[in-house]
This record gives sequence, C-alpha cells and structure tokens, in this order.
Amino acid sequence: MPCTTIARLLWLLCLLALPLTAPAQDAGVTRNAALAIPATPITSRAALDAYVRDTPPESSPLNWLTPGARRRFLDSLVYREHGLGGMSLADLRYELTREQAYTLLRLFGAQNYAIDLDALTTPPPAAEAPAASTLEPAYDRLLAAAGNADVAAQAQAIARGYAADFAPAQTNAQRHALDDRDAEFLFRAANLAFRTTGRSDYLADLRRDFVELQRRQRIDRPHLDDFHDALLVAHRDDEARTLLATHPGIQRSPPPSTRTFSRIRSGQPSLWVVTPDTRKRELVRFRFNVRAPAQVIVLASTGCHFSANAARDIEADPLLRDLFREYGQWVAPPDEVTAFDVVRDWNEAHPALRLGIAYDKASLPMVERVETPVFYFLDHGTVIDTVVGWPSGGNLDAIRRGLRRIDLLN
Repeated sequence: MPCTTIARLLWLLCLLALPLTAPAQDAGVTRNAALAIPATPITSRAALDAYVRDTPPESSPLNWLTPGARRRFLDSLVYREHGLGGMSLADLRYELTREQAYTLLRLFGAQNYAIDLDALTTPPPAAEAPAASTLEPAYDRLLAAAGNADVAAQAQAIARGYAADFAPAQTNAQRHALDDRDAEFLFRAANLAFRTTGRSDYLADLRRDFVELQRRQRIDRPHLDDFHDALLVAHRDDEARTLLATHPGIQRSPPPSTRTFSRIRSGQPSLWVVTPDTRKRELVRFRFNVRAPAQVIVLASTGCHFSANAARDIEADPLLRDLFREYGQWVAPPDEVTAFDVVRDWNEAHPALRLGIAYDKASLPMVERVETPVFYFLDHGTVIDTVVGWPSGGNLDAIRRGLRRIDLLN
C-alpha cells in the first residue's frame, strides 16, 4: 500500500476516534445526535431496510446525501452470498468529503473505498438545502440508459435522452440561467454521455460546463478528476497535463507519455501497451490484429474482481497459462487509460496474461455487451464461441471448450 494511502487511512481513523456526539453545552443549545453505526456491517437488503426503518434521520450518515443521491446510492448496492458485492460511489464523490464517505461506508464494512476517493475537499455549506432540481430526473433517466448492457442500444438510448433533456441547455444563455445544482447535473450528464459513447460533441459540452462551474467557483476534486479523465480517454494528454498544472489539488500522477510503434490507419484496431520491464510511465500504441487465424480476446477490467479471479485460475493451470500466453490478449476498455499504474501492476502480477488498453471502442468490434470478463474465441476475426463471467467455481471447462472450437486444444 503506498505511503500516501497509509497516511490517509491513519488520518481517517484518527478522525473517527473522536466522539461522535457534540461536547456538553449550555442549556438551550442544539446538540449533534450520535451517529448510528451498526456493530456488524449491513450485508443484506433486509438488514439495510431495517437500518433505514429504525434509525432516526439525524443519526444516519445516509442522510448526509440529498434524497436523489441517497436513492441512487442505495439502488446501486449489490448484495451477494457473503455480503456487499458492488456499488456506485458517484453520488458520494459529488456530495461528501472523504471523511464523510468513510463514515457512511462503515455501515457496509466498505470504508476502505473512501481512502483515495476523489470526493469533495470541503462539505457543502449546511445552509445549502437542495432545491428542487429540473435536470435531476433527466439525469436519472440518462443513468438508466447508460446501464444498458448492449453497446449499440446503450449508445442510441444515450443519444436520445441527451438530445431531449440536456442538449437544449448546452448554450451559454441556458447554462447561465441554471442554478448551481442543475449546472452540476449538466456537467455530470455530459461526462456520462461522453464516457459511455466517446462522442466528441459530448466532450465539447463537458468542457464548456466545466468552464461554467469554474466561473461560479464550484469546481472541486470530483469535477477536476472527471474532466481530467475524460481528456485522457479522448487522447488529449497535453490538455490533461495543463489541467493538473493549474489545479494542483487534483492529486493525480501525470499522464504517461505516449508513442506509436508503427503507422496506424484511422479506424484500425489498436491497443495501448504498458512498456514492459521498466518503471517508465509510457504507453505504446500497437496495431491489434483481430483477424488472426486463432486467438482468444478477453475483455477484462482492473476494477473487476471476477477478471482477477479468472486470471488467477487460468495461471494456475500450466497448459492454459501457456496457451493464453501465446494466443490470448487481455484487453481493458478504453476508459482504463486513466488507470496506468493499476494496469502496470496487473501486468507485473500476471506476466503470462498481460493487459492492454483498447485505444477506442472501434478496437473491439466483437464486443456487444458491457460486462467483464468476457472471453471471445475467434477464428480469422469471426467469433466462434463466447464465455461470459467467472462464477465462484470458475469457468475452466467452458474455456477449454472454446479453445477446442478454435483448434487450440485437443
């Protein structure tokens, strides 16, 4: 664990060791209610429902969130057999500080996710009671559209929703007329639309929305991080470096340097590859031959523990490990160009299953659904078999079946 991460953890723990109630004060002065943190983490929907039902609002960290953010966060919680299996931290980033997020996530035993969270640096002023939002319902609809697993359907739904609800507000006059909360939802919608489709017009809107929030002095760490990462995904590295230089509070490592190994035509599939066997912060772009005679392309993610489990199980089988070393290519989605250090760590941990980063969505023409891990068994570019997911018992038999279907295993 990096030293900075350890220092943040110790700082958060020190803060949490302080009394959760206000010190005794004179009569007639309001005292802060004690926070209700369960002795054991909330590990099921039933336990969550009981906590929400039985806890006074003033004692629950969940009530630090606005009603819409609280609903979105709670709806995002995924429970599995042994507890919490996933969640979205998007609204926690935009409405809480790291310290607040840490305390809230203690409810679920997931507080470590707050240590490096790009959350607010200061809490919103208490006087800022959330006014009714014009754009929040539209943002909820856009978020639902982005959740469509089918790539083509997702892009179409995003385009329709954005054109109907957000494009009309993307003029200087309309943007200036929004209140601060809706100006932020406009920014978040443009970011969501760009990150799910890669369209340059959404990035242009995002840039203008960032400038508007900056004019209002509403820029904080989540806005900086989202805009910075969007610039990296759009291959605007120089602009991202300028943003870092002008906003040192973003606390991000500088983008890696990039170079292209050989001439690559526009639209030709290609991958970013971390320079092996060196600590140099560099990505090299290579052509990606999706029409090789026989190969396995694995759509994986550094943030997906199912992908990590699949890599672990395949490496534990010497035959499969060698076949994947020679005929396999593990590929992260284009937006993981923002996760250089994590990709490099993956490659050091899995030298036989090195992970590249797709340059753009066109580099993965076989991908029809947004999920990881997915194994595509190809013969001259034609998908012969597909294996989706990695259950607790593994999926090695299905992997062997796919390898046999492309004649890489007897």
